Amino acid sequence: MQQDRGEKRNYDKADMPQNPKEWKKWKKEKKAETRKWKEQRLIQKLEKVQAQKQEEEENSKKVQQETSKVQQTLSIALPGSILDNAQSPELRTYLAGQIARAAVIFNVNEIIIFDETGSLDRSVEGDYQGVGKKGHANVQMARILQYLECPQYLRKSFFPQHKDLQYAGILNPLDSPHHMRADDNCQYREGVVLDKPVKTGKGSFANVGLLK
Repeated sequence: MQQDRGEKRNYDKADMPQNPKEWKKWKKEKKAETRKWKEQRLIQKLEKVQAQKQEEEENSKKVQQETSKVQQTLSIALPGSILDNAQSPELRTYLAGQIARAAVIFNVNEIIIFDETGSLDRSVEGDYQGVGKKGHANVQMARILQYLECPQYLRKSFFPQHKDLQYAGILNPLDSPHHMRADDNCQYREGVVLDKPVKTGKGSFANVGLLK
């Protein structure tokens, strides 16, 4: 008597023949049934594994096709004079932070700050000398946006103290994907090599935002 799949195969004693010859024949038939039953189970397992493997391969192909598509870049251009509408240095900083936050939410890849006065100076290495000075708002906005784009653990290395960043403490974090926390697991991290003494042949220390 064959049981359901996964259950033990038990036979009723009343079904077992008493004659030795018939009993041998019956036993041989039951062994053949058991062997066939095991083969069927093995085939079902192999078919299931093969189906899972095929599904994984199809999913992998879909991912590769999606990643192989041409990635479009979203860029926006803003006049630096936007900051001139703010009434205080704190509000200027906060306004630039809100612009950065909106750009992150809408997946903007690039922000271009242009000068409405028609200046051809493309450098952001300038000094902010007051709210009413033309052109300095461009430099300040660019510096604040660069500061926010940089991961928190690298800001001290790349941004020394500056008047444009005097109120950077009121800025909200962007939580961008590349802003890794210490407990985040990731194969790659942005970092900076530190100027610390190391033993000969031991490489260098790098700050990648981890505790150790």
